[in-house]
Amino acid sequence: MPAAVESGDMEQAEQHYVETASDPDMHSVVVEIGNVENANREVLKHVNKNWTEVSEESGVKTTAYVADGLSRLAISQNNEAKSVTTKGFEDFDDALEWAQEQQQKFMD
Repeated sequence: MPAAVESGDMEQAEQHYVETASDPDMHSVVVEIGNVENANREVLKHVNKNWTEVSEESGVKTTAYVADGLSRLAISQNNEAKSVTTKGFEDFDDALEWAQEQQQKFMD
C-alpha cells in the first residue's frame, strides 16, 4: 500500500519518506507538497539533490508528487533517481490511484 507523506518541514518529511518507503514490500509512494505553487530554483535544486538521494536510498520504484500548479511537474522532473518513475498530480486521489496501480504491478 502506498504511503502518503505530507511535507511541512523538508528534513522531517525526507526522513519519514526513507523510513516508510524502505519497507521491502513498498514500491510506490505519494508525496503531497504544500506551499510551493511556484517552485523556485532553490526548491528545485533541493529536490534534485536531496530527493534523488532519498529515492535511491529507499528503493522505492514509483513516486507520485502532489502539488499545485506547474510545481508538480517541475518537482517530479527534478528527481533524477534512475530506478524511480515519477509523476506529478494536482489531485491527491488521482495520485493515490496511480501509485496503487503501480504498486500492484510489482505485486503481480
